[in-house]
Amino acid sequence: MSIRQFETAQVKAPFLGKPHYPISGLDQLGLNLTSERIFDLLLPGLNNVTGRIRYYSFYCWFFDWYASQVRTTSRGKQNSYLRRAEFLLSLVAAHKELSGVPGITKALTIYAESAENIDLTKGTQEGSKSEGSYWKNPRGVLGQYYISSIKQMGILGDQGDKEGLYVRTDFQHETKVSGKQLADAFGLNTSNTSHVFAKAIENNFVTKTDLELLSNEFNMLNIPNDSEEQQLLWQLFSGVDRPKESEETYFRKDTIKLLLFNVDINDSEAKYEQLNVPFSIYSDGWNDDYSASQKLWYFFIVEQFWSVSSTGCLDAFLKILDEQSRNNWIDEIELVDHIISKVLDLFETEGVNVESDLFFGIPFTEHSIEELVYLSKTETDPYIKISFSLCAIQKLVLENSASKGELLEISNRFKIHTASSFLISYDDFKLKQDLTIKEFIRYFLTRNVINRHHFVALRKLNATQNSAKFYREDGMIRLVDHFMYDYSSPRIHTLVDFMRDLNIIDADSTALTQKGQEHLKMLAQ
Repeated sequence: MSIRQFETAQVKAPFLGKPHYPISGLDQLGLNLTSERIFDLLLPGLNNVTGRIRYYSFYCWFFDWYASQVRTTSRGKQNSYLRRAEFLLSLVAAHKELSGVPGITKALTIYAESAENIDLTKGTQEGSKSEGSYWKNPRGVLGQYYISSIKQMGILGDQGDKEGLYVRTDFQHETKVSGKQLADAFGLNTSNTSHVFAKAIENNFVTKTDLELLSNEFNMLNIPNDSEEQQLLWQLFSGVDRPKESEETYFRKDTIKLLLFNVDINDSEAKYEQLNVPFSIYSDGWNDDYSASQKLWYFFIVEQFWSVSSTGCLDAFLKILDEQSRNNWIDEIELVDHIISKVLDLFETEGVNVESDLFFGIPFTEHSIEELVYLSKTETDPYIKISFSLCAIQKLVLENSASKGELLEISNRFKIHTASSFLISYDDFKLKQDLTIKEFIRYFLTRNVINRHHFVALRKLNATQNSAKFYREDGMIRLVDHFMYDYSSPRIHTLVDFMRDLNIIDADSTALTQKGQEHLKMLAQ
């Protein structure tokens, strides 16, 4: 085993004790917290893994059925029945050879191995550990993926003080949707076969004949068009952000409007890029007349431009460290001098004087920030990669002098400000406006890339895990590992999937359906 293989497998901390195992992660510089708070504010009630909107109504129906038919307050029994129901849904999908349903991999295997009768315990592993079952997490798909988001929507809750024992909500409100409304609507759409589904849960087995009966009404990918269930799910997600809170906001509704408008003007044959909404808002430039939602999406992509550009420099630094060190310790100052020299040569070929021209002077390029970040992400030469990232950071600072004040006000108003925000670095860079290109590159690489990663890795260090990608000791440095990085996912892809499930965006292309056009007109009023 080579030294590199040994260090990747078990990174030894600089003290005696148990070995530390390296971890990866996408936020090696700790710069994503503000943008995460922004999209959590803008799109509550969904996340990056709540892939199917019909589960929101299904869970309401399930817990309504459970409360009326099983009628026990045992958390264990409720969870066992829940896991049976979830696996049964995945078997329905397996029967129709559908994808996109949680647990489908295990369901396909069990379905293929079974004759007519299928014992649900083969998939749930009820009575033993959940490892190797349809869903490893013992709380099922609901517990791992959906429950936090569903609670935010006010349609499920804990039964009194019994946390983890769930009930659907029941209230009357002119605009808000209750769990009982969704349960009743789902029940209406499954009225012909719900007894078959319930019997399978109670008996803990199902037949393939039953699965054929269930394959239409219990298809989680298909909500009957123009049904009450479809209308209520639209009302739920286009309604107030957090129904349980007294202060009413409609950021999710505004984001749906921005999404549908963006889909309507884009190429319907191309795969939809979920960052199109914030990209398009930023490309139009800062506007004081933007809605609060537009300003927040603008803020989100500013934070992401900053994070991805800076992280691109770290990625390039590690590649250069790997090339120069050849799996050994090397002098850190000499390495940094080498990198700066190479990068400065690239700037000088563009006709700038790195010794006298200010870094925050005239823009280095006419490329947009989006283009520069893309070029940095896709560039294989690490020195050119750093130069693209630096150009993006320069442009980001220059373009946001007018918006910075209001972005800070928004950040404080909605309590999303963090110490790692671009706004903090913006203020720092404003104090460094007199630095030449050469001086700033040294300052940035040392402080915002190398030292920043070292600080973040130490902060994340625990008894068993270490996220450090390099080690430093007595002025020397050596590589530990590389990592992958990209933009953070702002949940818009989930919103697109939801709109497809609701027949608002066409399932086979990226275009608005007639229903989508009608909803867009309604939202625009």
